[in-house]
Amino acid sequence: MTKDRFLLTLLAALLLGWGIWHVYSGWGLVSLDLTNAPLGKVLTSIERQGGIDIASNLDPATPVTIKVKRVPAVAALDLVSARTDSRWRLAYLGAPNDAAIQQVIDGFTTSKNDETWTSFGGGGFSIIESPVGTALDLRRIVWQPSEDATLQALLGDAAQKTGVSIAAPTDWNPATTAPKAGELRRAAPALFSKAGGTVREVFLLRGSPDANASRGEGERAGGDRGGDERGGGWGGGPWIGKAERRGGAGGGDRGGWMRASPEEIAGRVEAQIALLPKEEQEKAREDFALMRKFWDTVRDLPEEERRTKAREFFTSPEMSERMDDRRLVGESRWTPEKRIERSKNYFARKEAAKASQSTGGGGQ
Repeated sequence: MTKDRFLLTLLAALLLGWGIWHVYSGWGLVSLDLTNAPLGKVLTSIERQGGIDIASNLDPATPVTIKVKRVPAVAALDLVSARTDSRWRLAYLGAPNDAAIQQVIDGFTTSKNDETWTSFGGGGFSIIESPVGTALDLRRIVWQPSEDATLQALLGDAAQKTGVSIAAPTDWNPATTAPKAGELRRAAPALFSKAGGTVREVFLLRGSPDANASRGEGERAGGDRGGDERGGGWGGGPWIGKAERRGGAGGGDRGGWMRASPEEIAGRVEAQIALLPKEEQEKAREDFALMRKFWDTVRDLPEEERRTKAREFFTSPEMSERMDDRRLVGESRWTPEKRIERSKNYFARKEAAKASQSTGGGGQ
């Protein structure tokens, strides 16, 4: 081989390698520049570019304006949720066959909940979010499974430790072995496979007809906008099936809603903090420590006293500043038209409250 031919071959190899690297480095990233595009088109593009599966009960014709360049799929979906007054959540849906999973997803897209399924997680405590409002990709959260048990006991264990929604038919609960510890995107499919079934990883995007009225002024901004994850039940109840109760769907006592212990909450939060960039983790731990200290002091107080203490805490200068920062992060995702609309709604509610008080309605 001559020197010139060798150099040409080397150059071609370098160009090929650069091209492969360029494609690979952008794999899963989303770029969009759309104005008043139908929501269905936007979601399809996010699915295609980001390599994810999205199910939504919103009108696919809803106009969406979005401009992003090479962002993670969850970040693009998070922005869509802000622009459509909706919430999103990562879910793992498992069943003995694909048809059963498709049926429950079809129900979700038409706002019909299948009560023959049980949903684990998604009704508990607020998840960690990036201080700069970056949505967390909970597919990468590490799950450390408990010992071998029934399928649904392990599903409850995974949901409790990660904050991810996991659902399965209530009457499907075989004894099985726990998968190896690892990222949930691999561990969840392994668990359902061991149980002799199949699974679908899907991002659920859900709207509410009274979204504006149901969200308070202190609403958190950024992160996974799964309303029930925030402890408030935005939109009401589980998104797929019925909520798990203490005792699990595998039998036993089903009285009372499942509640996590402080240790369980701390474990889940720490697992989520690990997803943040290194430079943000310390701030997130400080925020959580502050919240945990407060709730520990009021946990055993009478309901009315606890409410009073909570109002004092969240209106303190320190917390007000933190909540304002989060609100600004959230509002930065809105279009100018939406900012105007929300301002009008805010002042309309203020005027309605004043009018109610002046007529003796007490603001009710």
